[in-house]
Amino acid sequence: MLRPFDAVVVLMALAVAVTPLSGLRPRPFGLFVLLPFFVWHVLSALTLGAGNGIREALQITLMTGFAATIMLSVERIDYRIAGRVMIAGLAFVLAYNIIWHVSHGYGVGWKHLNNPKAVFGYLPMALGCLLLFAAPAQRRLYWLLWAGLLVIIVLSTERKALIIYLILTAMFLARGRVLAALPVVGLGVMGLVVIINLFAAQDFTRQLRTLFNPIEAGASAALVARGVTPESLSNAQRTFSFNVANSYFRESPVIGIGTNGYFERVQKQYSYLPAYMRLGIHNEFLRVATENGIVGLVLYAAILIFSWVRLRRCLRHLRSVGRITKAQEYVMPFVLFTAPFMYLAFDASGTPSFAVLTIVTFMPDLAFAALRQRPVKMAVPSGARQEGVRRVGAEPLAAE
Repeated sequence: MLRPFDAVVVLMALAVAVTPLSGLRPRPFGLFVLLPFFVWHVLSALTLGAGNGIREALQITLMTGFAATIMLSVERIDYRIAGRVMIAGLAFVLAYNIIWHVSHGYGVGWKHLNNPKAVFGYLPMALGCLLLFAAPAQRRLYWLLWAGLLVIIVLSTERKALIIYLILTAMFLARGRVLAALPVVGLGVMGLVVIINLFAAQDFTRQLRTLFNPIEAGASAALVARGVTPESLSNAQRTFSFNVANSYFRESPVIGIGTNGYFERVQKQYSYLPAYMRLGIHNEFLRVATENGIVGLVLYAAILIFSWVRLRRCLRHLRSVGRITKAQEYVMPFVLFTAPFMYLAFDASGTPSFAVLTIVTFMPDLAFAALRQRPVKMAVPSGARQEGVRRVGAEPLAAE
């Protein structure tokens, strides 16, 4: 399947190829971390046939090219312009998504276009970056937009986005301290329960209720086979895929059943079930464990772990030289990682998941380069850690 994304990657590669590389200092660590998993993914695909292996090899070649273009472009990007383009793109997708649904009679539950629903999860990430580095005069506006975003997410009934929003709100209010954020999360859950009870008769609360009873909202495969329609088709499919994937994993825990093996086997073994039950695994961690085994899961998890550790180190250095505040150092990893992690854990598959994984891999390099481009308002000696010093370009989230 060819996607617009494939053409974009080709254009990116051509742009990089015709640009002089003199003066650049590529940081290939992210690419080196990605490649072992990519290679294992292709080798695993070959165990199910040459055609399957060639198809996955072509996809991995494309994603490796995508990773290489990011690696070679980190220092060339104007992050202020790139950020504006990203925000404009997200706003356009959001507006189109809402208008399309409303015009087709969907006052709530704006998820019928499938992939565009991801905008509800990535908007908190984008707006969170603006809020995190906003000047004092702009911060009130961004908090108002943040509150309005909650209304949009609730009406969308996109559960992953609601979880992302709750986590980021808690981290903002707790200034990145996990233990201090727990009471905020508790209050958020209580508020959600109140909303569900106040609007129990409304359609938009049906999906929200499934957050608290995911198993009951679904239905067993046996019941579905007898014609029972579950309250939540998504929950029923996820429960079914978890149980089936678990049984496949036990067959070959070390190397897995082969890339794409789950979908092919489920189509044959459970052909009597409705099509919505025979979808792929909407959880990349579970899919990798099932199809690529423990070996693949270790290589996959290593990508995310190394990226998180590298980002924390980059932010620690930037704080030590006065470019960011303590609160920004602690909150930023959650702003940048929560949405991609939720997407990989509950929604992504195929090329979209690899694109997200690749961007996450280079997140430390992108964040470091972007923050270095921020204008310096006041020079701070290298190594300075005085909490009373006013930092560069933005005030703290709260008095430190």
